Amino acid sequence: AYVLNPKVASTLSLNFIFFLNHNYRYFDPFRIYQSGCGLLRFEGPEIDSQALRTFLRLSPESFTIVRDPLRRFISGFLEKIFSGGDPNFFSFRDFLTGTRGIDLSPEADLARSCLDFAKWIAEQENQNAIDTHFRPQHLNLIVGGRFTLDTILHLEDRAALQAFFSKWIGAEKAEWFLSFRFNEQTKYKSDDIVTDELKALVRKVYARDYELFYP
Repeated sequence: AYVLNPKVASTLSLNFIFFLNHNYRYFDPFRIYQSGCGLLRFEGPEIDSQALRTFLRLSPESFTIVRDPLRRFISGFLEKIFSGGDPNFFSFRDFLTGTRGIDLSPEADLARSCLDFAKWIAEQENQNAIDTHFRPQHLNLIVGGRFTLDTILHLEDRAALQAFFSKWIGAEKAEWFLSFRFNEQTKYKSDDIVTDELKALVRKVYARDYELFYP
């Protein structure tokens, strides 16, 4: 069982679950999120369903992947907010630039725009209401709640990822599968965006994530 944590190799992980079950890849890796047949999925009201309770009685081994909060935040900003590559975020981008004064134009100062977005995130009193791509990871994973995570991998630990995937599909296939780079943007450099102010703000907003996963 994979516990979804957006912007942390989630596309890779969902495709891995499909491959594990079928021994071939899903035909459209980027649209596997919309699949109604390829994966057994529990979300929303289904989280308390009889089907989920039945599934949990099978004692599935669960895993997820976490990522350095700063790198995750910048990745999410570049892909979902600044680049406009995801049409599902148009309304959110429209709101941010039209009512919150965040410059998302091609001429924008990336570092400034990212910092302004981080400030908006910091203003949100209810972190559970934040979009999952920017919500603290411990809330996405309900760490300390009703579900048990057997394995928490770190995206930065390639050896641990390789070992875990190899356990299920063998070393050769694991290496091949991990070579895929889903949703990885290469147009902008994260290091051009990082400032001391941004690092301090992200550490404050995601303090619990740092405490749990990156002490």
